[in-house]
Amino acid sequence: MAVARNTPTASFLTKSGNMQSAGCRLCRIARAARGESTDGLAAETLGHINSAGCEGMATTVTAAHHSIWRHLHDSMHAAQKPKSKLKFVMLDKESNMSTLWRREEFLRICSKEELAEKVQDIELTISIKERQEAQHNLNPESFFVNRFWGRRPDGVAINEALQIEYILEFQQSTDRDEGFLE
Repeated sequence: MAVARNTPTASFLTKSGNMQSAGCRLCRIARAARGESTDGLAAETLGHINSAGCEGMATTVTAAHHSIWRHLHDSMHAAQKPKSKLKFVMLDKESNMSTLWRREEFLRICSKEELAEKVQDIELTISIKERQEAQHNLNPESFFVNRFWGRRPDGVAINEALQIEYILEFQQSTDRDEGFLE
């Protein structure tokens, strides 16, 4: 059903006239359980319920993401050849790009200033999410670099011999398909 894009989400059912509201039913249940208002719910799309943005699915989606990432990490580590100079850095839950670049192993390869300069152009190509607009409007000059420093990568690999740091991020291919969000 997901591949055919006819999953019975509230958004799909509203478009077909079988439901009154496209608001996410899982978010509504989660908010009601917390005693919060159920006004202003996000549209229940396949992309929404498969993201950590869905209040009713966030814990499950995040756990699945971490489980897949651990498997990928273990597989990459196991496939590594004995002479490989690649070192996988284990991240703790609080690691973001800023905290990582306080570590000596990262600073030996690239200073925080050098990295900030290099990521500026890349960050400019990434759209600003609706929830980030106020922050962007407050300080547009530093928004993109600050957004980068706040990113929490899934993993990092370092090749000190070649002086390369690899930022590893796992995303499902459907996360990039704009139609998936409808």
